[in-house]
Amino acid sequence: MSWRKRGCWWIRVDHLPGEAGYTCLPLSTKKTRKVLLRRGASSEDAGDVEHVTLRGWRDFLESSLIGQVRNFNLPKKNGLIPLFEAVVNSIHAIEDRYSQASDISELGEITVHIVRETEQTGLDLGPGRKPERAIVGFTVADNGIGFNSENWKVFNQLHFTNKRERGCRGVGRLTWLKAFDDVSITSRFNEGGTLKARAFRFSGRDEVTGGEPIDEKAKDQDIGTTVQLMGFRSGYAKAVEKTAEAIAGKLLEHTLWYYVRSAGVPRIVITDDQAEEPIELNDLFDAHMHGGSDHKAFTVKGVQFDITHVKFRARADRKHVLAFCAGQRLVAEQPLEIRGLTASVSDDDGPFRYAGYIVSDFLDGRVFTERTGFDLEEEIDGLFADTEISRADIRNAASPLIIEFLGESLQANIQAGRERLDEFVTKKAPHYLPILRHLGDEEIFIDPSTNDAQIDRELHSRKYQTEQQLLAEGEKLLKPDLSDSVESYSQRVAEYMDRLQSVKQSDLAAYVTHRRVVLDLLNTAIKANADGKYERESVIHNLIMPMGTTNEDLSQLRASNLWLLNERLAFHQHYLGSDKSLSATPITGAGGGKEPDLAALNVYDNPHAFSDTNGSAQATITIVEIKKPMLKGQKPGEEKDPIEQALGYLRRIRDGGVMTKTGRQIPNARDLPGYVYVLADLTDSMRQRCEYATLNEAPDGQSYFGWNGSKNIKAYIEVIDFGGLLDAASERNAAFFEFLGLSRS
Repeated sequence: MSWRKRGCWWIRVDHLPGEAGYTCLPLSTKKTRKVLLRRGASSEDAGDVEHVTLRGWRDFLESSLIGQVRNFNLPKKNGLIPLFEAVVNSIHAIEDRYSQASDISELGEITVHIVRETEQTGLDLGPGRKPERAIVGFTVADNGIGFNSENWKVFNQLHFTNKRERGCRGVGRLTWLKAFDDVSITSRFNEGGTLKARAFRFSGRDEVTGGEPIDEKAKDQDIGTTVQLMGFRSGYAKAVEKTAEAIAGKLLEHTLWYYVRSAGVPRIVITDDQAEEPIELNDLFDAHMHGGSDHKAFTVKGVQFDITHVKFRARADRKHVLAFCAGQRLVAEQPLEIRGLTASVSDDDGPFRYAGYIVSDFLDGRVFTERTGFDLEEEIDGLFADTEISRADIRNAASPLIIEFLGESLQANIQAGRERLDEFVTKKAPHYLPILRHLGDEEIFIDPSTNDAQIDRELHSRKYQTEQQLLAEGEKLLKPDLSDSVESYSQRVAEYMDRLQSVKQSDLAAYVTHRRVVLDLLNTAIKANADGKYERESVIHNLIMPMGTTNEDLSQLRASNLWLLNERLAFHQHYLGSDKSLSATPITGAGGGKEPDLAALNVYDNPHAFSDTNGSAQATITIVEIKKPMLKGQKPGEEKDPIEQALGYLRRIRDGGVMTKTGRQIPNARDLPGYVYVLADLTDSMRQRCEYATLNEAPDGQSYFGWNGSKNIKAYIEVIDFGGLLDAASERNAAFFEFLGLSRS
């Protein structure tokens, strides 16, 4: 009915965009209204009180169509949704035609044809494959009920549908115009015992044109509808799948609900000019299904949901997902995170991918108009947490059902993951053993296919979490509750100390493992490469301590690897500098022309210098000089003799006056004992320099050593062959390596 108010005619309508009940259409006079009625409106009531149907407002509807399409949100990645909508419409049309049938799988048929450019403009895909032509449109044909008068009326009513019980929103046609320039529809239908046909065009430019029914001389088997979606807009065409196989797979996933329900699904065939054979979705479903499906109901805060468990045969491009559906269509997918559900999961019949499809009247009511998502919060806190339903609520309620369905497959993966973790820790990272002892099977899961680096990162993260928990627990223990009994408090302290000891054991084991890795790297660095060449000494230098750093740049424990030379050098008390010119060190006032030369020679002649005391007269100075493996041609003079070079650095430090880092002079700097280490392979020329320096050869022949007590030197000197350095350091640490299962092969 209608009445005039505030310059408008208020018309009773049911489904204008965003409206319900009555809406206002500006009409200045009854004459204007009469004109509108002559253009197709129908009057159902007498006199001035008239019920005007939406058919009468067709011009008004179409005037807003372009704006509706413009405001409609359809992401580029969802460019196949218009095709899916057309196929689902065809399924519904077949259901309507055969409404008395309990199973339509043998009655209905839908053909989807992929329309491509006629000229070859696609990319060359390589030998044996035809160049791919761009997709310009799709044709969807069915043997459904057709566009009879009722369906034609509904089509002309935007946001109206006669299929609300199926979750339809009446906006699927908007997706057509969003992604395609033109839509052409031809339909044959039976009305009143007469076969009729209707053809019309639906576009963003001309909106709806044609559509008047005409009598058709046809047979019942010709009943059905063909929808042509043409002018596939480039932004969408480029973003979607390109092959018939991929498109068929996506269509199967979108319509999966129809395949697992009891009412069945019509025969759906995909054809493509570039495909040798048509693709039947039923065959694709049978090939990808694994072990059938299973339906379960569950509730979330009093609201019923249903989940359909499906096992697909393994496909590289598919992940385990939880799919949220509305209107018997796939709307959104989320990756599943369930313990034991890895990329590779199988049962007695082989590998598969899991998909859980969730349906509910609740989801039907919360789906976006565009059917690209839901009006649902991820999580809900606060006042409405007990009443409002979130995505997390649905996932958490569905998870036990998924775990039950997958059963032994999950347990097999969990067991394999534990074996993979144990193998890694035992053979490669035993320093995590103390931490692992406190992590139960429910606290950590490792995918059996996970690489070593990923496992190490996971365990390191767990160790950090444990340390933080211990820190927090330790602070609480320092403030005992007066209500605690002595026995309970003592028990808590004992448990805390047990866990603390495990962490400390882990740290020590990590340090020992670090030493093993350093030795392995050194072993590689001193060998000739495939070209018969040796690494530059800078590689070994950085292994002992990064060049250009001091002890303040690194943690005390990992400040250097000087333990390779001598355990006494592993920890220092004062200063340690790597590749720093003497003029830049805080422990000496040495300067002059020699310092730039020293800095310039950092490729081959880079000393490590440190004083290991706090400034007392008992301080010592140590110089380490590193040479390239298998370097030959050592001769007298600082430029060619590494022993003389190191002693020269020692003399300049003493001449500059040795001081603390704070600038306090250390007394008797010239008398401070020095330790000089030269790392160089004992070639013939290097052995000759050692003998001229009156050094003694070690019994194993891998080093020279001696004390030079002359007034201007006062230094212990040791020249160590790289092979001897590696063997000696390995022997000193052998017991620790063996204890942790890290013995060198």
